Amino acid sequence: MAFFVSIHAENIKTIQAQPKKATVYLSGAEISYIESIYLIAGTNQIIIEGVSPYVDEQSISAYFKGALIIDSRKSLRYPEQIKTTKTEHNYQTMIDRITDSLEDISYLIKDCNNKINGYQKERQLLLNNRLIKGEFAKDSLGLLKSSLDLLRSRLTNIDEEELNIDKKLSKLNKKKNTLQDRYNHYINLQSNHQWIDPNLNTPIHQIIVTIEATLPITGNLSLKYFINNAGWMPLYDIQSTSGSSKIQLIYRAQVYQNSGLNWKDISLVLSTSNPSVGNTKPVLSEWNLVFGYPNSYTNNLYKKSKSPNALNYNTLPGKNQLEKSMRVQEENVSAGADSDGIDANEVEQLFTVNGNLLRTEYEIKTKYNIQSDNKSHHVIINNIEVPVNLAYLAVPKLDKDAFLMGKIANWEDLNLIPAMARIYFDESYIGTTSVYPESLKDTLYVNLGRDKSIVIKRQNVKDKCKETILGDLKVVTKTIEITIRNTKSIALDFEIDDQIPLSKDPNIKVTLLDYDKAIYNEVTGKLTWMMNIKPKDTKKLRFSFEVKYPKDKVVGGL
Repeated sequence: MAFFVSIHAENIKTIQAQPKKATVYLSGAEISYIESIYLIAGTNQIIIEGVSPYVDEQSISAYFKGALIIDSRKSLRYPEQIKTTKTEHNYQTMIDRITDSLEDISYLIKDCNNKINGYQKERQLLLNNRLIKGEFAKDSLGLLKSSLDLLRSRLTNIDEEELNIDKKLSKLNKKKNTLQDRYNHYINLQSNHQWIDPNLNTPIHQIIVTIEATLPITGNLSLKYFINNAGWMPLYDIQSTSGSSKIQLIYRAQVYQNSGLNWKDISLVLSTSNPSVGNTKPVLSEWNLVFGYPNSYTNNLYKKSKSPNALNYNTLPGKNQLEKSMRVQEENVSAGADSDGIDANEVEQLFTVNGNLLRTEYEIKTKYNIQSDNKSHHVIINNIEVPVNLAYLAVPKLDKDAFLMGKIANWEDLNLIPAMARIYFDESYIGTTSVYPESLKDTLYVNLGRDKSIVIKRQNVKDKCKETILGDLKVVTKTIEITIRNTKSIALDFEIDDQIPLSKDPNIKVTLLDYDKAIYNEVTGKLTWMMNIKPKDTKKLRFSFEVKYPKDKVVGGL
């Protein structure tokens, strides 16, 4: 319920408001307020307090059904310093009381010092005793022993008493310093004749909305504004089990905000758009050719024309960026980042997906409390089972291990964006990967981790690799064999990639001689074998190519 305070006239009202909804973008957030207010006929000035210090004034929008919004702007208000007289605060009374307390503490401190001096003199007398110094006859050995026992006991008591007095002195001195500070403070107030509260120097941020109403009316004022100090990062959990045709995909968001306001019981909408990116369509300028050094002018021109802030969702985020995002997420989890008490295994329809031509929005049905601490707070967006075809992919030329991949069809319906993913297989943590929804492919590949139990070997067939001279040409022939062993007890699908070299130089000719029924891409030189290998079985693949080039030249990379 809104709380109204009349300031100078009936048509000026101040509202202490709380944000009701936050639409959080990948960078930035839109904060929304809804307050019930009464308007008189004529001009009304509504002052909303409890807004972020980082309001983008250009983004402020207000709406009131049945009335006209004339203006909306942000403003500051400083609390008034409350001036009081010497009599009202009775500074002298406080000063007298503090003076009495200081005097009492001084006597207590003096008493402690006197006791310490007494103990020190007693210790000196004991240590200077003639018996302790050995000035008696030898037949006084029994007396000496009893004297030493007494000395030991008494010195121990003296040490304990001095320690207790030292503790008491420390507390008394701290209290004395505190009273002295208060004494100085009241002396300063007495000389200035006023009370100054340092907290009153902090400004109160406001948004002032001017509304014109033709008739008295009660309704809801809707207010929105944009801030840059907020955002969210996606994070996936992929859970898979042996022999299953589905994977569990948990779509999380890590929401952070540093708006200067704590969001309490706020409704969240997570949007994949980014208002920080410019919305102006680029315009082509003339492309003029000039003489210059190769690979200099055009490259520099290209670099200058690229927008450093543009976010292209058809391009996988850089490895460093994804690893940094994942590292921050894992640190927040290990540090006890706020997960708001939601168990992913118990998530039911906690969200609604709203899509349009420009963005996808996830409306979270559970309300959240998110502190203005710039820390990540976990929010569950989605938790679904996704049909998947499992296959092993391998590139033996680059890595001897096979990678278990999940191939997801119709991935466009999942509304995914590039992000890091944590992989769990048979309830064990495997590692991390990146989810990259490539917009131009029908199938989304999700890396479920490497499997070292699959044995793959790639080697040259020595008796099929040779170099010969034919006239002015040198001919290099190579044959490569790939061996795949399925060590598991079930049949597995495999996709093996390799390649032959390409040449753009007409003097270097590359010919594919044998490719063992592989799918060959003439543009990229890529060879792909698709196969099913029975349990405990081994499959061998071979391909051959030759390279012809002038014998007086050297070709690198062969």
